[in-house]
Amino acid sequence: MKLTAIDMDGTLLHSSGYVTAGNADALQRLQQEGHKVVISTGRDISDVKRLLGEVNVVPDGIVSLNGGLVTWHDQHVHTSYMNPDDVIELAEWLDEHQFYYHINTDDGIYSPPRSRDFFLHDLDVYAEDKEKGEEIKEAIRRRADEHHGLYNIKELPSPSMVKERGLTVYKFLILSMLEPKLQRCADHWNGSPGISITSSSRDNLEMLHPDTEKGKGLNHLLSYAGLEDIETFAIGDNFNDLSMFATASTAIAMGNAEDGVKQKADVTTAPHDDDGVALAVDSHILDSSASPQ
Repeated sequence: MKLTAIDMDGTLLHSSGYVTAGNADALQRLQQEGHKVVISTGRDISDVKRLLGEVNVVPDGIVSLNGGLVTWHDQHVHTSYMNPDDVIELAEWLDEHQFYYHINTDDGIYSPPRSRDFFLHDLDVYAEDKEKGEEIKEAIRRRADEHHGLYNIKELPSPSMVKERGLTVYKFLILSMLEPKLQRCADHWNGSPGISITSSSRDNLEMLHPDTEKGKGLNHLLSYAGLEDIETFAIGDNFNDLSMFATASTAIAMGNAEDGVKQKADVTTAPHDDDGVALAVDSHILDSSASPQ
């Protein structure tokens, strides 16, 4: 028996936001041959179930919210969340410096009323010197609107509401098309004792409790399921996948992965838009003769 932990965005999902038939088939074949499939993602658990349900895949375990909430066959395994005081301080700073952000909580997703305006302002700045800038802006704006509607994002009128309503906050997702702006945010909060910083793409930062990471979530899951001694694989594309790379027996980077992620991997597979997960499954997991190159 083997266990494979798979990231979603930039890995299992096509760039258009769905699980391809080839990747779905690969996951089903893994399970049919007695292996375990774990989804390890920054997305929340309802989103994971929705996307995999569309292709009739039921994972054995889910490490959601980068390890903030871990389940095994729908049984609760582990929860990790941020200190409310850290949440309020971070939210107030982000509001003051005009960042888009939303928070994943035990009561759904919340975002401040002006967040969308901040995102659109950054988008205008990003697109103004780009060829076909208006087309780029329209495409990104349309995706943002679809995202907002799909996840039923609720309004966070004030950071203090977190304490007033007793919300449990698992994660901040901060979005901007302006990489230098994101870097200034990361530099400001780097080293804060109650906050860890990672990223799942070049247009975002993810801020969480320092104990919240995919690798620790995977370890909690392996311990709960009594699978500490089996061979494990991790497939991912970005920096928030590195902790599970360090945990797994074999780390597999996507062809579209950041260079720093590829350097930490044992092998590299095809990009996410070319069914790289399915190729990895057939070349390195189901093929018992394969070995990392």
